[in-house]
Amino acid sequence: MAIERIKVGQKVTIFPMDTEEQYLSSVYDMDNKGIYVPIPYAEKHPLILAHGQQIRVKYMGEGSAYLFVTEAIGRRIEQDKLPMYILKHPKESEITRVQLREFARVPVMLDIEYAEAVADNESPSFKKVCIVDLSGGGLKFALKEPINRGTNIMVRFTLAVKAKKKTQEFKLLARVMRCQLVDEEAKVYHVGVRFTDIRPQQQDMIMAFVFERMIQIKRRQ
Repeated sequence: MAIERIKVGQKVTIFPMDTEEQYLSSVYDMDNKGIYVPIPYAEKHPLILAHGQQIRVKYMGEGSAYLFVTEAIGRRIEQDKLPMYILKHPKESEITRVQLREFARVPVMLDIEYAEAVADNESPSFKKVCIVDLSGGGLKFALKEPINRGTNIMVRFTLAVKAKKKTQEFKLLARVMRCQLVDEEAKVYHVGVRFTDIRPQQQDMIMAFVFERMIQIKRRQ
């Protein structure tokens, strides 16, 4: 499916690389030089960008959202109008489509630990496994033995997000949604789980990690 390019009049959400704040604006104009965007605001707070500062931009298409990383390359000031930033045009290969029907899921190889959920007065017995893919709503890991659908488990892992310059540990409750034998000879199962007690801040951090991973994969293609 072709990438839908950003258009004049389109609303955009802008994410600075070093904060979790979201700033809203729209595309006022475009030319060969760049994309002209009136100063974005998060409620009453304007986004101040330095020349060359990188940002993430999200816009909506037909049934999909699109994300790209760009930078501020200048400013334009017109009488009786809000000052505008000029953003560098992204290459089509730098634009990533995001699934809307559910959280975007990306392949990732990462060691984690899981344990079946236990009563408050008991200590869970964690086992090391490897993540196959990850999203803001859940993950899939590989296991040498089957586990029943509907089983409540606990997972713990650590993610590092470069854009946020932050490393965060997670300890989340989850429910097994599916368990599928994927390698009969090696007896390897893929277990898909959904997080059941995740907080919005934790979900944002995972989505930031997923977004970085999507960009890495796109650059390698």
